[in-house]
Amino acid sequence: MVSQVGSMSSDEDYKIRNHVLYASALFTPTKRVSLNLDASYTKSKADFNAVHFSGPPAGFTTWNDPSPVWSVAYTLDYSGFDDYSDLDQSRFDCSLGCNVQLYKALELAGVVTYRKYTDDEPYLYDADGELWVFNVGLNYTF
Repeated sequence: MVSQVGSMSSDEDYKIRNHVLYASALFTPTKRVSLNLDASYTKSKADFNAVHFSGPPAGFTTWNDPSPVWSVAYTLDYSGFDDYSDLDQSRFDCSLGCNVQLYKALELAGVVTYRKYTDDEPYLYDADGELWVFNVGLNYTF
């Protein structure tokens, strides 16, 4: 018995492309206050060629006698299968943070983050969305 019969007779090319742009800045207007800004944009695409089976491998004609492999393993319709795995998505992230030194060892910190996700090739459902995250913390250094 031979496993993965289809992979022996079909050559798929899976292409992945990721592009990332990132920027960060730190600003200290006073000795006790610092501001930071981070932003990133990611664009991702992936797809593969259509699945086409040319036939069973050479010398491989039966799975279990008398049933030929061709009638069992190669009669599935894979039309459109390659479209289901297409990915085309982008994500934007932006954070603004502020740290204020209250005392020598005590600091107040806050960050606001915005995220936007866009799916240009939705399959089961549209996953587009936005998210706001607010963080506040008190840091003590010892």
